[in-house]
Amino acid sequence: MTTRRMLPPHLLAGPFAVSQGAAHGLSPGRLRASDLARPFWGVRAPASAHASTRDLCNAFAQRMPLGAFFSHHTAALLFGAPLPPQLATMNTLHVTVPLPGRALRVNGVAGHAMAVDDDELFDWFGFSVTCPARTWCDLAESLTLRQVVAVGDYLIRWSSPLVTINELVQAVERHRRGKLLLGRALSLLDERSESSPESELRVIVVTNGLPQPLVNENIFAASGRFLCRADLYFKQFGELLEYEGDQHRTDQRQWRRDLTRTADVESEGLHVTRVNADDLRQESQLVARIARNLSRRGWCGTPRRAQ
Repeated sequence: MTTRRMLPPHLLAGPFAVSQGAAHGLSPGRLRASDLARPFWGVRAPASAHASTRDLCNAFAQRMPLGAFFSHHTAALLFGAPLPPQLATMNTLHVTVPLPGRALRVNGVAGHAMAVDDDELFDWFGFSVTCPARTWCDLAESLTLRQVVAVGDYLIRWSSPLVTINELVQAVERHRRGKLLLGRALSLLDERSESSPESELRVIVVTNGLPQPLVNENIFAASGRFLCRADLYFKQFGELLEYEGDQHRTDQRQWRRDLTRTADVESEGLHVTRVNADDLRQESQLVARIARNLSRRGWCGTPRRAQ
């Protein structure tokens, strides 16, 4: 029985081009072995290794046509934008060629052909990609309003913005598709949002006719002692909304800190509504719950169905 040749160490980390493997002495038979995955034609990767978006882009870049660039979900992931889990974990690369070129037809690649101006492309860690503003516009074709806002919030986040609101406005004016959705999303963006669930929760609140909350507002006790930074805060009504991801449940220290913080806040006469991922999927029930809590604290409005 022939012993399978070991891969060179630097090829074990992620995808590599077939030509690169051949240059290191790997035979055609070795490159067809079962321990190597084939993310797309001309590329191999260790079957047991996790291939990041950057790994796949780096491998495919070695065989990309001249002038082609990464776009849509792939560009967004390269920027670190928060896409829905089913999109964030896909190994399909979105690759675009400028018109009048024809979209690529390659396994593992979603090909696009579209008009793009020079100022809509730039270099990102060595990859040619659509700029953040153009990428955001292109995502409107496949994401919901809540998801588009979450990506937009990430791109304009005050601590490390990749684009300005004005640049997004200009990009929407130039974009042909999804203008209605993008226009609605522009009016809902907030640079103070710090996570995708926070953004989606805010969209649910605002589009269902609940009061406009403050975002990531610092809360202090009557004595001046800092209590917390509220994800969403209805200051007039003393009501806080706090999103809690699974780490709040699985990390015992975090869970205990959350309980103490909530007790501290409520001892000052405020009220905290804790929200989880399931709540975001049950929008009408969540809105009704928030509305009831606000009503008990003096809100006289009525929630309306999101349009």
